[in-house]
Amino acid sequence: MKELITEEQADLIVLLLSIGVFLVSFAYGFYQNPKLKKELKKSFWTEISIYALFGPVIWVFWDYIYNPIENFYGLDSLKALKINFCIAIGLFGALFLLVTFAPRWIQAPREQRRRK
Repeated sequence: MKELITEEQADLIVLLLSIGVFLVSFAYGFYQNPKLKKELKKSFWTEISIYALFGPVIWVFWDYIYNPIENFYGLDSLKALKINFCIAIGLFGALFLLVTFAPRWIQAPREQRRRK
């Protein structure tokens, strides 16, 4: 039975996805930049940079974490699935917290200065 896609094709798809996420994030940032108020730009660009970081994170997860675990335990292994699932949930949680709180951390010093 022939494979639907080869390993090289899957790597290419994930690489293109990673590059696409990176480029689309910054393209959206440059598109929205003129519409923003000056005081919001710093936190906006922090968010855009974090979203652009998702691209390299996808590639690193795929190439250096997911594939080695699958190669070690086997593609049909439930243990590999559980390990990769837990790692993916942990990465999602870390990136979610970063997206949620980093813009607030960037804005916090400015708000504290205004209070004084």
